[in-house]
Amino acid sequence: MCLCGWLWLLCCFTVPGFVWGQSGGGGGACRLMANPISGSVYRAGDVVIGGLFPIHVEAPLPEQEFRSIEGNVTCTMFYQRAYRWLQTMIFAVEEINRDPVLLPNLTLGFLAADTCLAEGTTLGAALAMVTGQEASVVGTECGANPEVPVIIGDARSSASIVVAQTLGPFELPMVSYFASCACLSDNWRYPSFFRTIPSDAFQARGMARLLHQLGWEWVGLVSGDDDYGKFGVQMLLQDLQGSGVCVAYAEVIPKVPSQRRMKHIVDTIRRSTARVVVTFAISQDARVLMEEVVRQNITDRQWIASEAWVTYSTLSSPKNLPSLAGTIGFALKKAVIPSLGPFLTRLRPDGDYQKSDPFLRELWEEIFGCSLGIDLSTTPSSRRQCTGSEIIGEGESQYADVSQLRASYNVYKAVYAIAHAIQDMVACRPGEGPFNSGRCPDIRKLQPSQIVHYLRRVNFSTPVGDLFHFDINGDPPGSYDIINWHVTPEGTAEFVQVGHFLSSVGVDDQFHINMEKVVWGGGSGDE
Repeated sequence: MCLCGWLWLLCCFTVPGFVWGQSGGGGGACRLMANPISGSVYRAGDVVIGGLFPIHVEAPLPEQEFRSIEGNVTCTMFYQRAYRWLQTMIFAVEEINRDPVLLPNLTLGFLAADTCLAEGTTLGAALAMVTGQEASVVGTECGANPEVPVIIGDARSSASIVVAQTLGPFELPMVSYFASCACLSDNWRYPSFFRTIPSDAFQARGMARLLHQLGWEWVGLVSGDDDYGKFGVQMLLQDLQGSGVCVAYAEVIPKVPSQRRMKHIVDTIRRSTARVVVTFAISQDARVLMEEVVRQNITDRQWIASEAWVTYSTLSSPKNLPSLAGTIGFALKKAVIPSLGPFLTRLRPDGDYQKSDPFLRELWEEIFGCSLGIDLSTTPSSRRQCTGSEIIGEGESQYADVSQLRASYNVYKAVYAIAHAIQDMVACRPGEGPFNSGRCPDIRKLQPSQIVHYLRRVNFSTPVGDLFHFDINGDPPGSYDIINWHVTPEGTAEFVQVGHFLSSVGVDDQFHINMEKVVWGGGSGDE
């Protein structure tokens, strides 16, 4: 059985959210009876790159009775930041397609899907892509679904593990932009997994260095109940051994946090004599934690943030700053991507674009606080009607904020890594190729295993000017900015770089922090 056949069969039996049945023709064929709950955006190309993005962060509970097919089940809580990641992927694809040097005779396409920040939905979206069962592709003829030989994603470590374990045996490559769990560096378990974000092993090492250098003897740990949080804390504890830094408590934010549980965690933080709190949690878990911290008016703690939330603008709102001003954390390296800002603000909710993008309406309503395309005379709504002529201003929303391009830059690098791998495949000379008898890849029918081979060898400079390559484990070099939350005279947060941490193989780590620039939180350091 061919690769797609095996994956299609696997999709039939294992993926929540998909319902399969016998075809009406009686031939015994399996057919899709219910669509995935996530939406997608598609554009045709000679090579179609898959993309997994948490456009929504809350998925509906899976159907457990298997007695009926639920209709109109959708994901909720639109996430502007992830939609910017998706648009950055589109921007990079279009930029490469215009490049006269990089892949001049080949057009890249894309199929990007919403994962809803849930493992089952993420796996379903990934399998639908690679098996050609993605039913929400717009503008294609029946039976012309694209074959996706490589996927950019996922954002979460837990979901990336699920997809990598499923696709790994078939050597289908993934290039994640935000899954940083050190566990994913296991090349034996995840041989076709790559990422443009450093492993948390580097971040944990930098955190331990920071805690030791600042002389903090007692700290508290709070982590999310997922692979990112668990492995992050595990790596940090290993690096703290023998450093003189002791852990006063360790609390875990549950995936379905109750008010009682969050109150218990924050009560522990408040009662402890440890003034420094280290958090390894994704932004959604950090938000739940900080809501309770602010509610209890805890203002005497020094927060140490992981890269997942240290530049999350929702958390740095003015109402949170009495508790969180002075936060110090490790952020992914920032970049300025020329022309991305105007690209993000180009969107308009009219014409064919809205038809091809199921997320644009929600973005518009989220940014402008209005209702788009709804007849208010028949549909009750507390919102005003959108005119459709509103203008998305650069920097005026989380979506259009290009001042902290970190995860977005990782998406950008992922697209370019794939493009350079394909470019090297195109440049292969017959008889001198890396495969049997000097065979070169067939660009018209790319094999995922061949893309894996070439991804391992990419070494290029991005248009921004940064050199990039993967190590033997599919990881990039560790590079972080050390960020400190300052408060402006207007009462808003400013993310100020006060240092950096570079981890290189074979040489001493480069760690530097400018103490004169640091604003402390909760009186935990020398002010």
